[in-house]
Amino acid sequence: MSEGTLWSTDLGGPLHIDTDANPDLWGYRHLQVDKKIFKEWLDLHLTGLATIHGIELTRKLRRFHKSFYEEMIVTLRDKFQADEAFIYYPVPLTYMPLVVHATRIHCEAHDVSSCEGVTAATVPHPEIPEEQQRTGSVPFASAHLGEYGLRVTRSYPADSTTMMTSVTYHWHTAPGLPDVLLRGHHDDPEVVAAAMEPLDDFARTLRLPGTTH
Repeated sequence: MSEGTLWSTDLGGPLHIDTDANPDLWGYRHLQVDKKIFKEWLDLHLTGLATIHGIELTRKLRRFHKSFYEEMIVTLRDKFQADEAFIYYPVPLTYMPLVVHATRIHCEAHDVSSCEGVTAATVPHPEIPEEQQRTGSVPFASAHLGEYGLRVTRSYPADSTTMMTSVTYHWHTAPGLPDVLLRGHHDDPEVVAAAMEPLDDFARTLRLPGTTH
């Protein structure tokens, strides 16, 4: 990966989206980072998780996580233009990490379903047979972001052997405030199923800095 693609001299300012989630369960992942800070963070992160999970931190696991986080930083920052990213710690190191990213979007539509991009979470993927996809949505209120929230879960085949599961939360906030989207996905449906309650709890902690609601 090129120096200019991943590493940054702009190491970020104040949070765009804040949380008071349990730090034993959720960690913050900067999307603007330089090589030295990333290496120090990765060493501490992996050593800590290996201790928590009681496993040996092999070179293979180090390489796997280093590649994953390098690619994740670029994808979330440059492709999805995410504001923040968070890591769920209880997933064993031998699995792909569960990372969720939050993004602010501006939508003044009266109905949340009319906001641009929201339908993408609920409409079946056009290139995948509809019978192979599962989608469900439920209202999802938040004390911080308001009562007009929605949680959408989707399962779909990434290839012949892998079933992806995604979770998207969207809050339609008061006029003048940006909407908030929280998204995550994983290649093991059982990981997401086991993490759904902590995911819901985490989602309810999100707030826009400077707001009291």
